[in-house]
Amino acid sequence: MHNTTGITVKKIMIIDDSTTIANFMKRVLINAGYAVETVIDSATVFDGCLLEFAPDLFIIDINMPRFDGYYVLDTIKKNNICPKSKIMMCSTKFFEQDVNKARNLGADDFLAKPFTDQELIDKVSSLVG
Repeated sequence: MHNTTGITVKKIMIIDDSTTIANFMKRVLINAGYAVETVIDSATVFDGCLLEFAPDLFIIDINMPRFDGYYVLDTIKKNNICPKSKIMMCSTKFFEQDVNKARNLGADDFLAKPFTDQELIDKVSSLVG
């Protein structure tokens, strides 16, 4: 995806069951120049929009009903879905076992809620530019 200056725009998919959090992240990232899609129901993440959008980065909430973030992360990795994409896990708290589990499943980074606009932008830019 290119913007009007011909620069490639990085694409981000936010998977979070909180509409408030997903919309907040989307607004911040769009204002920072990213293309953003959100998925509120984790059970629909594999329904086709994923491959069509082909994000450079997934931001995945860990605590979600139906499919939790670990399941989504594991499914993306095991099925080689968007293999060049980076994955950042997001949660209200990270214990050492959470970080280890996510890293073992292939997560690239972590973002603890609550976070500031700048913290989100810094994390995203460190992963995808």
